[in-house]
Amino acid sequence: MIGAFEQLLLTLLVACMMLGMGAAMTPRDVRRELKRPKWLVLAVIGQFTFMPLIAFSLVQVFDIPPTVAIGLVILGCMPGGTTSNLFTYFSKANLSLSVIVTMLTTMAAIVISPLLIGLYGGVVAADVEVPYANIMVSLALLILPIFAGIWLRRRSANVGGAVELLGSVFGILVILLLMVTWVPRNWDLLVQTFQERPGIFAASILLPVLGMAVAYLWAKLWGASLPDRRTFALEIGIVNGPLAVAVIALSFSGETKAAADLIPALYSLFVVITASLVTVVFRRAHDRAEQKIPVLL
Repeated sequence: MIGAFEQLLLTLLVACMMLGMGAAMTPRDVRRELKRPKWLVLAVIGQFTFMPLIAFSLVQVFDIPPTVAIGLVILGCMPGGTTSNLFTYFSKANLSLSVIVTMLTTMAAIVISPLLIGLYGGVVAADVEVPYANIMVSLALLILPIFAGIWLRRRSANVGGAVELLGSVFGILVILLLMVTWVPRNWDLLVQTFQERPGIFAASILLPVLGMAVAYLWAKLWGASLPDRRTFALEIGIVNGPLAVAVIALSFSGETKAAADLIPALYSLFVVITASLVTVVFRRAHDRAEQKIPVLL
């Protein structure tokens, strides 16, 4: 489903995204959010509790085949994606919290994600040989550029800012790459899948929708402010789809890789639409709240 050239290009783009993520951090942002560690801890817990559990539940509800299900499980066990930072920015939510949580969950994913994939994957895909060691190595290699980005930001704020912008652009390019190359080549497969197993499409759409809803309620339960609730929803609900596709490409081969690719690729396409709609709702709510605040002259 994803050719050798696309696999190489996708891996490079993901590495650039991670580099930009690291370069997005400033000492001031870090200090501000570290003064309230409660929300960082709650966000990380939510990321690696709710999303894997939702992915596992969707496998059961829609009776997804094991080779496809392992792709959904891997996707659900991924950290937050860089696109969540963009949607958080446009929603007027807490951008610094979003960026730091993305970094924390991404670094934690090196250890936590393979463990969760082993836990849930062993249930939904017992007959599928899952190369957990390869997954851990792939995650580690793909996440290393974050530290290079942090170093660049410390060396030069201007260079770090430029790299941060490029990282966001590369994140969008990953989605465009899938739309321009993957969708046309796999159109017949997509149509057949929709006709025979519409649950696969439903799971791809529902994963971020349910994730955002549960994350918002999770933050509200702990008394988070409105901007932080919106940040939790977007940060936790939007997992790193391109990273999941890259991990699968580097860890599997043959028919297993082709089947496991399906839901992460679909998710990467649909989540843009889903997140955009949620962002519009959040942004309008923010603008309405600002209009109610009297202007003091």
